[in-house]
Amino acid sequence: MRSLQRNEQMTSKERVMATFAHKEADRVPIGYSANGDIDRRLCEALDVKEGEWVGEALGVDFRYVGAPYRGKRLHPELKDIGVDEQWGIHTRWIEHPSGGYWDYCDFPLRNADLDTVAKWPMPDPADFDYADLVESCKRNAAFAIHA
Repeated sequence: MRSLQRNEQMTSKERVMATFAHKEADRVPIGYSANGDIDRRLCEALDVKEGEWVGEALGVDFRYVGAPYRGKRLHPELKDIGVDEQWGIHTRWIEHPSGGYWDYCDFPLRNADLDTVAKWPMPDPADFDYADLVESCKRNAAFAIHA
């Protein structure tokens, strides 16, 4: 993996905490999120191998920590549209010459009234697997953690 050269004096966590406290950091904190095709092309450009995360090469300061959902499907599948089983987010496949990606579409709560929002199926906190959260936080202790 090719790493971008950086002259850093702070850990990721120190950098983010300084920024949140309106203090000067050694550089601007970096976050990363991309659709699968952009991620793949960036990995190729930086020689990131399968199983490695491009965020390491980019010097990303944030790490995601979450509990996997283990509950039942709350939102029904729809034809030709991706539907997130726990939140009901709708996506559609956008194809382009180098591949494609899933993008948001058909926002189901866009014109919803309060009653519709109140009845929208939401996951129960008991339906998540929290077993690895403490270890995951420990593994990422040098970084800014978001959930």
